[in-house]
Amino acid sequence: MNKRFLFCLPLILLIGSIILTQTVNAVPKKGTLRVSGDNTWTIFINGERVNAHIHWNQPTVDEFELDKGFAVIAIYVHDAEPGAAGRGGFLADIILDDKPEYIGTGEEGWRCEAGKPIGQRNDGWEKVDFDDSKWENELEIMDKFGGGIWGGGAAAMRNILKDPDCTANWVWCGPNDAEDDIYFRYTIGQLPVEPGGKVTTTWGALKAAR
Repeated sequence: MNKRFLFCLPLILLIGSIILTQTVNAVPKKGTLRVSGDNTWTIFINGERVNAHIHWNQPTVDEFELDKGFAVIAIYVHDAEPGAAGRGGFLADIILDDKPEYIGTGEEGWRCEAGKPIGQRNDGWEKVDFDDSKWENELEIMDKFGGGIWGGGAAAMRNILKDPDCTANWVWCGPNDAEDDIYFRYTIGQLPVEPGGKVTTTWGALKAAR
């Protein structure tokens, strides 16, 4: 009995080591990004433009791949009704195939900045290596999806979004009756070196570790 156990012990340890390594190294490989903006929005993933749309109650749904658990989401939203004449809004969630499995607007980690219209901007804000550390990290959090001034379009949006149900909040960068051109970024995973040469851990990585 003891001899048989000792014979099997190396194999047990090997299998355990493989399972442990796979668990530690588990990172999301694929994701789905679902976005709506009032009134129009343009989406970049890892610096590449992937979609744009003009109707807030017709959200876009885009699938993407992560590089070793890493991706940068960058979205521009324009409120077509200037200033106090309109109310801007941004709603998005990210669904991943591994932890963190769900990331929605209203959670920590999103950054935003009010700026010029996208056609007048050329600072690389959508690029992976753009330094957004000076952007706002506390967004104006408004109604949860399905409620508030956008609640009337929730049924039509759910027909497009499918499962899982969206639990994100509508957000903006500051009061949503002031600035009309807003830029948002979210980083999933960990970029080994920031533009300034510092190691960074993103909110997506922190959430995955919880």
